[in-house]
This record gives sequence, C-alpha cells and structure tokens, in this order.
Amino acid sequence: MIPDDIRMRDRGGERGIALVLAILFSIVVVGITVTGALVLRSHQAKTKTSFVTRGQSVQFSRSGLIEALGWLRKQTSQPVTAFVPQLQPSASPPILDTIDPDIGIVREFQISQSIWGRYEVWKPWPGDPDPERLAWRQQMQCGDISDLRGNLSPGSIWRLRSLGYVFRRADPNAAFNAAPNQVLAQELTEVEARRLALQPPGQAALCSRTGGSVRVMTRGRVLGGSTAAGLYYLNGTGAPIVSGTGASLAGTPSSSAAAGYDDSFPTVFGVSLDELDAMADYVVTAANEFPNPVPIDTVVVSHVGMVFSATRPLRGTGVVVIVGDTTVGQGSYSSFSGLLYVQGNLTLREPCEIQGAVVATGAVTVQGNLDFVTIQYDDDILQHLRQELGTYRLSSAVSRPLAQDR
Repeated sequence: MIPDDIRMRDRGGERGIALVLAILFSIVVVGITVTGALVLRSHQAKTKTSFVTRGQSVQFSRSGLIEALGWLRKQTSQPVTAFVPQLQPSASPPILDTIDPDIGIVREFQISQSIWGRYEVWKPWPGDPDPERLAWRQQMQCGDISDLRGNLSPGSIWRLRSLGYVFRRADPNAAFNAAPNQVLAQELTEVEARRLALQPPGQAALCSRTGGSVRVMTRGRVLGGSTAAGLYYLNGTGAPIVSGTGASLAGTPSSSAAAGYDDSFPTVFGVSLDELDAMADYVVTAANEFPNPVPIDTVVVSHVGMVFSATRPLRGTGVVVIVGDTTVGQGSYSSFSGLLYVQGNLTLREPCEIQGAVVATGAVTVQGNLDFVTIQYDDDILQHLRQELGTYRLSSAVSRPLAQDR
C-alpha cells in the first residue's frame, strides 16, 4: 500500500503539469487570435488602399475626359478638326491648356504628401520622333471618327480617351513613372463627343410631314415672319386647312411644299434617338418626370406622350423631344421658347405661345377660342440654342477599355 504522503506528492506534480499545459494552450489561442486579427487588418488595409487608388485613378481619368470636352467647346473654329492643346505661358493672355503639349492635355495635382494624381489625354501626332512614345500614342490618342459614323463632316464626332494615374512621387526631377517614383494605379476611360445639329426640315414656324393633316383653326396663328415660311411640308401631301375667326397662316411664303422632306432624328439632330438620349439633360419615361419648367438651355427627351395642363404647363427654354402624341390643353397658359419636336400627333389649345420652331411627324391642330394659340418662328432663339446646345456633348456612356501598363 502506497503511503498517503507519496500520493499527495504525485498529485501535486500532476497539478503543475496541468497548469503548464493551460498556459501553453492560452498562448496558442492568443497567438492564433492575434495573428488572425493582424492578417485581417492587413487584408482590410490592402483592400482599402487598392480601392482608393483604383477609384481615384478612374475619377482622374474621367476628369481628363471632361477637360478634353471643354477644350473642344472652347475652340473658336467649329467644328474642331484638330486636337492640339497648347502651352504658351508668354502669350497674352497665357495659353495653359496643358503642362506637356507633346502629349496633349496633361495635369498633375497633389493628393497627400508624396501621393499624386495625373491624367493624360493624348493628341494625334503621326510625326512623333520618339518611336516608343509613338507606339503608345497610337493606342491612346483621341481621334475624329466622323467618317466612321456615316460620312459626317470632319469634326462632328470625336472619340476621347483619358489615362488616369495615382503615383508616389519620391523624386520631383524624375518622370512620374520612372524610379524612384512609383505608379500605384492606372485606368483608361473612353467616351464619344458629338455636336447636335438642331436643323428642322425647313426654315418655318411649323414643319409637318403631311400638309393635309395640318389644321389652323379659330384664333390659331402660325407665323413665319419675313425670313421664314409659316408651314413647311412634303409636296403632294395635301394643303393645310386654315379656317375660323382669327385663324392665320403667314410667312414668306405662308406655306412651302418641298419635294425632299426629312424629319428623321439624324437629319434634325444629327444623331439617332438612342444617341440623343445619351446627350440629353433629362430623359423622361413617365409624365410626372417631365421638368416644369424646362430649365434654360437644356435638352429634354420624353419617351411618353404628354398632356400639358394648368398644373403642368409647357414652359421654359430649350429643346424638347416627345415620342408620342402630345396635347397642350385649354387653360394651361403654356409659354415655350426653343425647338419642339413631336414624333406623333400634336394638338395645341389656348392660351399657348411657342417661339422658335415646331416639328411634328403626325397631324397638327392649332386652335384657340377665347384666347390665341401662336407658333412664331424665331431665328435668334434657334441660333442661341445651336450655340449653347449644338456644341460638343457626350453622346455615349463612359467606358473603361483595357489598357496596357505604361
């Protein structure tokens, strides 16, 4: 039989081993936990850094597109047929389109401490004496693609490309992408910019495809003035009806029938309906989305027919395109300046005044009663819209084509 004191000494040794094992186990658990936390934190930091740099480089690239679009708009000779940003600091006033005219439009700006951003919009230059740079340029350069889009006049459509960078600047005397400097992220974006034509089928207050479907009734007035016809329509489609007290169809001449009449979107606007959607300030898919009033110098495209009333009149200044039958109801007190294009039937009731021009593909009724309905041609308004809205506008979504690392 083992004495009690010996058994107690053995049990004391067992308790010491258990304590050591418990401590070791705790160390292992704590080590695993701390290691996991450090790995997770490192992964989160890496993900955040990648997201920030990539996201910032995309935004810088998009900024380059916007500046290139602004450059096209600012040129005094339109349409623009050559993309040649200048750097002439000694000129009066200074011309500061870029910091590197050999490339095109280039800007750099500090983000924080040694982290900088940069964008490049490369100009075409087939005579670039640097073969390596020329090969890169030919991949990245902007280009006039008017001919590729249907034999349009030169400068009608430009494809703009912009490279955005985030880089670490360690040596300000070295190139941004040369050691010890380091490019952290690079992104390429692309978009098309084109001009709106804003050219009705004829110079008239009202252009309608079918002359016989135009009715100017009591207190309805369609006035072309001394420089434009009242009505312009396709020859052989019948004569307009002008009837009732105060009804007037006047101009120089009052009506004009043309053998060639084209009121398609490409002819009137220089773009398809889908492209016009991309260029519009407002695209309406429900009647309650239609802006009231139309903001000054904007393009509104509605894909639903509209009924304008006292609670939602047709007011404002700009270009309004409506795909569907449209009615300006009695008592709406509508007053619109600009170009109204309706793909469908158009009914105008009193009181209503439209200055500029109206194009309708379907039947047109202009009828007042106690008050007048007036369509009056105004070339000054149309010229103003051509100047403000007919300049270059983005006609496609910004895309991110794949680019090689530079």
